[in-house]
Amino acid sequence: MPLTRIKNLYQSHGRWVPIISFFAGFVFDMLMLRRIDDVKVIVQQAIYLLIAAILVGIELIEEDREIQAPRILNKIWKYREVFLHFILGTLLNGYAIFYFKSSSALNSLFFIALLGALLIINEFKRFGKSQTQVHVAFLSLCLISWLISLMPTLMGFIGTVPFLCAVLASLVLFLAYHRALRPRVTSNPRLLKTHLLYPYGVIQIVFVILYFINAIPPVPLSVKYMGIYHDVKKSEAGWEVTYTRPQWKFWQNGDQVFLARPGDEIFCYVQIFAPVRFKDQLQVRWLYWNDKRGWLSSDAIPMPVLGGRDEGYRAVTKKSNFQQGIWRVQVETMGNREIGRVDFEVKPDDSLGERDSHQALL
Repeated sequence: MPLTRIKNLYQSHGRWVPIISFFAGFVFDMLMLRRIDDVKVIVQQAIYLLIAAILVGIELIEEDREIQAPRILNKIWKYREVFLHFILGTLLNGYAIFYFKSSSALNSLFFIALLGALLIINEFKRFGKSQTQVHVAFLSLCLISWLISLMPTLMGFIGTVPFLCAVLASLVLFLAYHRALRPRVTSNPRLLKTHLLYPYGVIQIVFVILYFINAIPPVPLSVKYMGIYHDVKKSEAGWEVTYTRPQWKFWQNGDQVFLARPGDEIFCYVQIFAPVRFKDQLQVRWLYWNDKRGWLSSDAIPMPVLGGRDEGYRAVTKKSNFQQGIWRVQVETMGNREIGRVDFEVKPDDSLGERDSHQALL
């Protein structure tokens, strides 16, 4: 029978099931995830966090004493770890996507990948007897990630104040969680320190440190598109861009090899996603590469941003004074946290004939 085969497979390959379930959560959320400020997404993540907290709490109690499954859950009780991994995978996938969208640098995703690797390694029993500490660490990671994306969405701006509010809210929720578990872990109260307090505290401290060294992306903002053009004009139908890039270089965003003639101006077109009711100010920084001194900042142009549009808030900056060489334009918060970038090279155009220009509507 199919059910018998499934049970046999689970018994034969049980050590792999949590890992498969973890990645199944990733795939599921890749298909289902929408806007970060979608009320349904926010509520769904809150429910998942609650369920994960309950399951982790059960694990912690079982570290202290044996508990009996409720009769109604007797048949599925042994599969609760699989369900926990599915939820953690779903949550972490969502936050990884949001972090990736909110930064063009990969260093901000390094600690998530590292923790994910630790969770997978920990599933092999020879690396440790208890999974609870790792699960608490992941629950702590999911909780603070949820809050640092939620607070700017609710407050309508980004910066240190929303981040500290998120950390404070995380602390309050943890204290309530600790208080709920304390009367249920009586045989070995030290577990509340080693398996709950320490993993939670490490993750929170790491997040605070990473924030103040600008390693955490500025969620919930994200750059949906950036491109370099010879001209950008706003029309009734949208934004009309002009570029000379050959059509076969479809992977480039506009003129990333900018062929410059005297009198040309370089236009940078950008679409930025921001949540509903979000109103803040960003800056567009132009940088030039110097072989001896590295990236040199040329200009930092303030840019107001209003949220709520699915296609993103659209803006244009331009540069009239430039020189041949490698350039970069990056969008930052006013606290210099990078959201997105585009690199391009300026080369002289010595031809005298008419340009082979193309227009597109963005």
